[in-house]
Formats: sequence, C-alpha cells, structure tokens
Amino acid sequence: MKYKKLHHVGIIVDDLQRAIERFSGFGFSCKEVRELKEAGVRIAFFPLGDSLIELLHFDKSQEGSVGSEKGGINHLCFEVEDIDAAIRAFEENGAKLMEGFPKVMGNGRLAFFSPETTENVLIEVLQE
Repeated sequence: MKYKKLHHVGIIVDDLQRAIERFSGFGFSCKEVRELKEAGVRIAFFPLGDSLIELLHFDKSQEGSVGSEKGGINHLCFEVEDIDAAIRAFEENGAKLMEGFPKVMGNGRLAFFSPETTENVLIEVLQE
C-alpha cells in the first residue's frame, strides 16, 4: 500500500462561522464551505501546503454519525492510491471497517476504521 500524503486533519467545532473567523484571524484562508447533507455536516476547508485543515460542524440531530463527538481533533485522513489495497492492509493488521464504508462521498471514495481497532485514532483513507 502506498500513502500519497496526509490529506487532512478534521477538527469538530461548535460554531462554524466563529471558527472560520478565528482560523482566518490566525492567518489561514478558508477556500470553501461545503454541506454534506447525507452526513449532517458542514465543512470549512483551509489549505495548508499539500494538506487541509477541515473544520466540521455536525447537525445536532446527527448524533452517532461518524465522529460527531464534541470538540477537538476528530480524525486523520490519509490519501491513498488504491483504497481497496489500503482497506485490505488495515484489516490484515486488525483494523475494523466502520459500518457502511467504503462509500463515495464528497470528493472521492473513502473509508473510516473503528478507533478501538486503530489505537483510539479515527482514521480515514481517501482515494480521490
């Protein structure tokens, strides 16, 4: 399996507009805000070199969706060349794919692994 890069770090926020303003004040530029209705989340994208910082605001009615916990770093996303090979490698090493994944969502095909099987880190792999 070949990793291309750390694609993004996802950070959950309580107030997306306030967080956008704050990160902009820190010197980051918001490239886009996107709503993924199927996941109940609005995401602000801040480019950082070849990677992104994603500020995530979950709809309160979406409790229990992928990573809808409160505050802080939510997940790490690694861009891969072949998502099927990445999934096999993770599973061969004890990681458990979360229910409903892989699937096409947002900007590519992605999969999340249960944190209890990945050293308590929510890991996403993405093939754009």
